[in-house]
Amino acid sequence: MELRYAAGVVKHYCLAIVSILVLACSGNQKAAPAKDSSGQAKQAPASTGSLVDQYLAIQTLLADDKVDDLPKLAAQVIAAAEPLQSQPGVDQITQGAGRAAAKDIATARAGFQKMSMGLIAYLKGNPELQKGYEVAFCPMAFNNKGAYWVQAKGELINPYHGKMMLHCGDHVPWDKAP
Repeated sequence: MELRYAAGVVKHYCLAIVSILVLACSGNQKAAPAKDSSGQAKQAPASTGSLVDQYLAIQTLLADDKVDDLPKLAAQVIAAAEPLQSQPGVDQITQGAGRAAAKDIATARAGFQKMSMGLIAYLKGNPELQKGYEVAFCPMAFNNKGAYWVQAKGELINPYHGKMMLHCGDHVPWDKAP
């Protein structure tokens, strides 16, 4: 049984790595950077659209105690993050997405935690993109060590404890988020 489980975990990590490599290889063509009125290249952050949408889809799956679509969603997060690599927190988002692709929910939740810290850093570095999103904190996650996440504004939807404690946690103001 343990051998079959280990083989399954390895298989999903391999799928995540292959997805990352395919996405990295397919994204080699880059557009010329936009320029401001002085002719300088400006580094405007891309819209969070796809990145946050896929992150929120992962949050929803984990809150529902499901892992089925995690490899696909994690690959989409990595693809959406690729053009944002110079932005704060994006490296954590991509690293966490690789772990969140696991079929083991505990590993997926640990990866989601890393993604969350990266997304918080990214959105704090780009406050104009925070509209409609909020930070939440569950003090009981990971054996009472606690964990943060970003979600759409509204009722708390806890990805760390799922259905067992779906609405457990606290809203955290952006200026108090880590």
